[in-house]
Amino acid sequence: MAWRGLLLNGFLALAVVLSALAVVYVKYQGRKLFAQLESQRRERDALDVEWRSLQLESSTLATNARVEGIARKSLHMRMPSQKEIIVVEP
Repeated sequence: MAWRGLLLNGFLALAVVLSALAVVYVKYQGRKLFAQLESQRRERDALDVEWRSLQLESSTLATNARVEGIARKSLHMRMPSQKEIIVVEP
């Protein structure tokens, strides 16, 4: 009977050690995943700021006055006179 009690105690001690190791491993994984989540949140916030900046830049570059100014200066375009306009009827 003494051997059975000793064997049972050894088995329970092993179970406790394995359980403790499992807890440590799970805590480590949880912290690792949380750090990864925080890193991705920071990256998302940075990309969001960049997206807003690009939207503002895009709306600034696409204004009618700017496009018309570039067309007049760089491409030497002008508004046609009344005589140059031809209306095509379907």
